[in-house]
Amino acid sequence: MISNLTNRNEQFLANMDRIQARIDKANAQVSSGLRITTASDAPDEIGPLLQSRAELAVAEQSKSNLNRVKGEVDSAENALQSVVKLAERARVLGAQGLTGTQTAATRASIAAELEGVFRQIVGAANANFDGRFLFAGNNDQVQPFTLDFSQPDGVVPYTGTAATRTVADSNGILIPVARSGQEIFTSPTPSENLFGALNSLRSALLANDETALANANQTLGLALGHVNNQLTRYGHSQNDLTTAIDIAEKKTLDLKTTISNTEGADLADAILELQTGQTARQAALQAKGQEDRRTLFDFIR
Repeated sequence: MISNLTNRNEQFLANMDRIQARIDKANAQVSSGLRITTASDAPDEIGPLLQSRAELAVAEQSKSNLNRVKGEVDSAENALQSVVKLAERARVLGAQGLTGTQTAATRASIAAELEGVFRQIVGAANANFDGRFLFAGNNDQVQPFTLDFSQPDGVVPYTGTAATRTVADSNGILIPVARSGQEIFTSPTPSENLFGALNSLRSALLANDETALANANQTLGLALGHVNNQLTRYGHSQNDLTTAIDIAEKKTLDLKTTISNTEGADLADAILELQTGQTARQAALQAKGQEDRRTLFDFIR
């Protein structure tokens, strides 16, 4: 196709296209705040930028998971604190039952109060957070404990499972989430079986058996020490999760800064470039408007 434009006019249009491209690019940076919006804007930086974005997505998901699990562990720790306080009250009742002035009737009354304490402990052991039973292990959709004083442990057999769930921190290190209710409350080891000790104490009070009372009280003290150890472990998990959340937050912030520095526009430079381009375009148009448009024929008329 043959162009009707002179070389001078073609050069003018080409220059105007380049100026307009500069204006459009600067305007896009000012409006979006980004220096890189397509791969062609900075081909050498796209790979590292995409890698940083992928790492940011992982870090943000990790932080979200850690915060959710932290709430779960905090709730479990609170529940265990309640259990410890209630178990201490049960020991006081047991000590009262051992005093020589007690009768079968008064011990039966103490046993009734102990049953109420036991119910509250079982309620705490069935604590629920965000739809999960905290001490049911991996079977956390099912209530782990149900009172049944006819059973040796005062509850029906544990309906949960072992606790194997973990959560990964932003570096992929796994942190244990929970422990099973059986490990905490109904261990096969008598000195670690809180529920069994409580029910033995209740039975000894009802039987007015001082020897059994003394033995049950001693076992209850050992079991309470075991629960306190479990409480300490949850405290360690809380500390691990808090540290992991702090690390994830710092990693998220660092990655956001890296991404911003890579793809973010220097607004001052972009505004200056926009103004320079607009000035250049206006000057070019004015110069073009002042050109002498007369031809040879105008001079030979």
